[in-house]
Amino acid sequence: MSFPVSVMGAFSYRFPGAASWTNAAPNSTQRIFPGLSNVNITLNVPSTPLIEQTSIAIEVSAISVPRNAAIALNWGSSSARSLVVIPMSGYEALFPSNTITIQDRSGNAPTYFYLNAPYPTNLVVVKLFVFSAFGITDVQPPGRVNMTIIDPTILPVKGATNLTMVLSTSTSPYEFITAWPYPSNSTQGTYQVWIDIIDNQNNIAYSLHGQATFGLVPPGFVPFPYNLIPYFIVGGVGAAGGVGGAVLYRRKRRKSYLIPFDHFNTLTGGELNGGTAVTVEGNTGSGKSLLLEQLMAEDLRNGRPCVFVTTGDFPSNIRSNMKTLGFDVSGYEQNGLLTFVDGYSAEAGQESREKISVPSLGDLTTLGIKITSALPSPSFKGGSLYFDSLTPLASKAKPESIVSFVQSVSARVKGLSGKAFFTVGLGVDGTVQRQLEDTADCIVQMEAFEESGSRKRRLRIAKFRTRKHQEGWALFTIEDSKGIIFYSKKPRK
Repeated sequence: MSFPVSVMGAFSYRFPGAASWTNAAPNSTQRIFPGLSNVNITLNVPSTPLIEQTSIAIEVSAISVPRNAAIALNWGSSSARSLVVIPMSGYEALFPSNTITIQDRSGNAPTYFYLNAPYPTNLVVVKLFVFSAFGITDVQPPGRVNMTIIDPTILPVKGATNLTMVLSTSTSPYEFITAWPYPSNSTQGTYQVWIDIIDNQNNIAYSLHGQATFGLVPPGFVPFPYNLIPYFIVGGVGAAGGVGGAVLYRRKRRKSYLIPFDHFNTLTGGELNGGTAVTVEGNTGSGKSLLLEQLMAEDLRNGRPCVFVTTGDFPSNIRSNMKTLGFDVSGYEQNGLLTFVDGYSAEAGQESREKISVPSLGDLTTLGIKITSALPSPSFKGGSLYFDSLTPLASKAKPESIVSFVQSVSARVKGLSGKAFFTVGLGVDGTVQRQLEDTADCIVQMEAFEESGSRKRRLRIAKFRTRKHQEGWALFTIEDSKGIIFYSKKPRK
C-alpha cells in the first residue's frame, strides 16, 4: 500500500566556534504522492548577517511517514537534477562602509590636483578596503575590484575604465590600491571614482558610483572666489546660533560675520511654501544631510508633520545627529509628528527596528507604497518629506524608474500641500540629474572643497520657479551643536 508524505526543508547556520546551529527560516512543507516526484522547496530565509567561515546547512526531511515505509531521496542521481540556489547580498562591501580614499603620491588627501603636473606628481592614488564573507579567494582572480574614473562630461576616462586594482594585503579587510596618471590635456572639472567588486563567479557583488570625487584644476587656480584665511574675534556680541545674533570676525581688510541658519530663508526669498519639490545636490561632505536635518527641525518646531526616508544611514544615526544639534526628536515621534522610513538597514544586512522599512531599494514600487503609508491624509497636510538620498538608488534601479519614482512621490506630497526634499550626490547619471532638475521647483547646490589647506563649504539656490531669490554662492561653516552657520559681509540687523 502506498501513502502520501510531506517533505520539509530548513535552512540553518552556525557562526565560527559556535557549538549549536540556528534555524534561520520557518520550515517549508510540500505534500507528495507515491512514485518518482520532482520536489521544489522554497525557504523564506530572512536577511541574516553572516560572517566569514560561517557554516550553513540546507536540510530536506520527510515527515508524517507511516511505520515501515521506505522513502528514497534521489539527490544528484542521473534521473533527478538536484541543486540548491541561495541568493546572497552584502557578502562583499567596502570597509568602513562606502569609504574610498583619494591621495597623491605622498599620501596626502587633496580634493583637487593641478593640470600639467609632471610624473609622478600627476598620480591620483585610490585606496580602499574590502570585506569579503568568503575570504580572500573571492577577491582574487577571477574575482577582482575594478575602478573607473568618470570625467566631468560623465564619460569613462580612457585608460581608467574597469581598471583592476592591486590586492596589497592578505588579511581581512583586504586593501586594494591603484593609481591613475592623468594626462596633461585632461578636462578641467570634477571627476568621480566608481568601484565595482566582482566575485570569483563573475557576479557584481557590490558597486559604489560617484560618492568619491576629486578635481583637476589649472596651476594656481583657486576653486572659490573668497580666499578666507584663519580669523580671530575682535568684537561683536550674541550667540551665532541665536535668532538675530551675530559674531564679528576680522580678516585682511575685510570683515566677516557668522549668522544663524535661518539665513537660508533669505537665500530662498522667504520660507519654503507647501507644494514645493526641492532637489539638494552636492559632493561628499558638502552638508546635504545636515541641511535636511536642520530644515526638518524647523518644521517640527512649527508643528508640521515630517517623514524622513533614509537610504544612506541608519535612522538611529539621524536621531543622534539631531540630538547633537540640541534637538531631541523622540517626543515628536511619540506624538506622531515624525515618522522614519528605513531603507538602509536591509541594505546593510541588518533587521530594521523601525515601524516602516523597505526590504530592497531596487523595488521602487514597494518603496513608494511604504512612503505613501507614512503620509496619512489629512493629518499630513502641509507636512514635509525628506528623502536622503537618491544616490544609492543609482546602482539598484533603472534611470528612468528613478525619475518616475521622484515625480510620483513629489506629486503625492504636493497634493497634500506639502514639501518634498531629495538629496542627490554625484553618483547619479547625468541625464537623470538633469531630468530631476527639470522636475524640481527649487534646486539647492552645495559644495565642499579645499582651499589653502583648509576645508570650505558653500551653497547657492540655482533655481526657484516663480520666486525671486539670491543666486550667488553663500559660504558657510559647520559648528558642533549649531550645524550650518553662514558667513555674511553684513551683520544681522
